[in-house]
Amino acid sequence: MRRGYLGLAFVVATCIFGLLPSSCSGISHGHVTSSPSDGQAHMPIIIIDNDNNNNNNNNKMMMMQFSCPPLPPHTPKNVSDLKPGDIKVVMALGDSITAGYAMDGLSSFAVLEGRGRSWCVGADPNATTVYNFLKYYNPNLVGGSLGTHIATQNWLYIPEEDVLNAAQSGAKTGDLPQHEMGYLLTQLKNNKQINMASDWKMITIFIGANDLCSTCPPNGTLTTTSADQFEAQIRSTLEIIRTNIPRVFVSLGEIFNISQVYTLGQTSVYCAEVHKKAFQECSCLFQPGPQSDAARLSMDILGQQYNQRLRNIAADYAAKQYTEFAVVIQPQGRDTSVTKFPLSYLSSLDCFHPSVLGHQMFAVSLWNNLITPAAQKVTSIQPGAQIKCPTADSYLYTW
Repeated sequence: MRRGYLGLAFVVATCIFGLLPSSCSGISHGHVTSSPSDGQAHMPIIIIDNDNNNNNNNNKMMMMQFSCPPLPPHTPKNVSDLKPGDIKVVMALGDSITAGYAMDGLSSFAVLEGRGRSWCVGADPNATTVYNFLKYYNPNLVGGSLGTHIATQNWLYIPEEDVLNAAQSGAKTGDLPQHEMGYLLTQLKNNKQINMASDWKMITIFIGANDLCSTCPPNGTLTTTSADQFEAQIRSTLEIIRTNIPRVFVSLGEIFNISQVYTLGQTSVYCAEVHKKAFQECSCLFQPGPQSDAARLSMDILGQQYNQRLRNIAADYAAKQYTEFAVVIQPQGRDTSVTKFPLSYLSSLDCFHPSVLGHQMFAVSLWNNLITPAAQKVTSIQPGAQIKCPTADSYLYTW
């Protein structure tokens, strides 16, 4: 989402210089600590605030640790026979959420992207991400994004850090086929660690919030991404992937109702002020009043239409029964109730993008669905969900 930086700077300044001190204290990040040094393979402990909707520090916490048993060696016969250790390359397409925009909140005056901790593709050591969960089973995994850098837009990339995370802040679905796939194909071609013909690859696609924001007046009727247009761009992107990248498991994420971020933000004076002053290009999402109420409802209806189109697309590909290409719906966003999230899951910079804790929650939800059959996948992101461990009988399910 492209933002009104002056408005955002004003609200940040009011917090930092003490003009809204009680409001600012309502958001904190929690933290991640290192694993025990016991010689065993562990992922970091996640400290998750489960009750941070007020201004006191009496937060309930839960600890999780990724220390699943190893899996036996496996050679997949086809895309429906993949297990976590079979994936060699991880990629991502998307918008500012997958770019890791503002996850560190008010920790810097610069607007940063924590790409190395992005929920599905971040590769920073000890980051709680799907990439690192997969790397637990295949230490030779490649493609994950690294570090933290200044937020980039207008298709500027830092390949040494972005690696195969092609997500860009502000991106819409129409940007996927040319811009993001253009970058991704170039990086795949130039990466000497990748055997394009034989390596199994996973790509996560999660996008749609900026398309929904295009419904805002005054230009909403001119720039709105209809469900037909959304579907056409996703199908075009998938065909580029299928015809140019061998052996791919596509994880297609459904979006959540973004209007609920407004509702959650109204529980904090600070967040309510940020929403009013900072989001000039998605103004109808965060402004009070009947006109904005109607716009928020329209966004949610259109978002559910997007999700139905994603399900239709996945079903069409499943019917084709490709042996080296699959498109799998990951529905954890479908019924997510953002209003039940603690405020600590939102960035303290803009009260919209996921914080570090939010990214961890996204990562656990996606991971659990990846190793769960379609009929049993969860359709909502649950704060404090436990990490599931795959067994020798588990797959990256396409069915």
